[in-house]
Amino acid sequence: MNQVYGLLYNNALKGDADCGGVLAYNYISGEPVTGLSEGRPLVVRGANDKFNLANFIRTNLYATVAVLKIGNDVLFKEEKIKVDRITGHGGLFKTPGVGQRILAAALNSPISVMETAGEGGAWGIALLAGYLVNNHRNLSLPDYLDDVVFAGNTGTEIAPTPEDVAGFNAYIENYKAGLAIEQAAVKAKKE
Repeated sequence: MNQVYGLLYNNALKGDADCGGVLAYNYISGEPVTGLSEGRPLVVRGANDKFNLANFIRTNLYATVAVLKIGNDVLFKEEKIKVDRITGHGGLFKTPGVGQRILAAALNSPISVMETAGEGGAWGIALLAGYLVNNHRNLSLPDYLDDVVFAGNTGTEIAPTPEDVAGFNAYIENYKAGLAIEQAAVKAKKE
């Protein structure tokens, strides 16, 4: 199965940077950031959109970080939060370089991943639990992450390309405009 996902993920990078106009919403229970209390997974395309396998997979990958992008825009642009480094972890990063490139484009920031980035489940919660239970030196969270969790291993880093950032920004504007379609799908298709 990993080989199939690897082939599909790598094929996604051959798609258009804006997914050829194709949109995907992977909402099941809704997303508070976008104001939806429930959702329906769906793919949306128009007659003139470039609907092919690469764009279909790419839009599904973009959809995995779309709400993160919307929320981070609030944090970074409106609330002026600054970060030193973004380290990705989870299934999106199982195929080397692909999820990292997608997230870099979404956040317009370099993304680091470690070799184990594609492993495990709720990694962030496990890190916080480790910080609370195993922090015998009473380090601050940033120091604990640097000195204990990452211990000098920053992993590999991928910086966003201007083309990918522009494509993701075009995608996210279409995505936000299409939220009305997601709302209509919820209204039309009751569970």
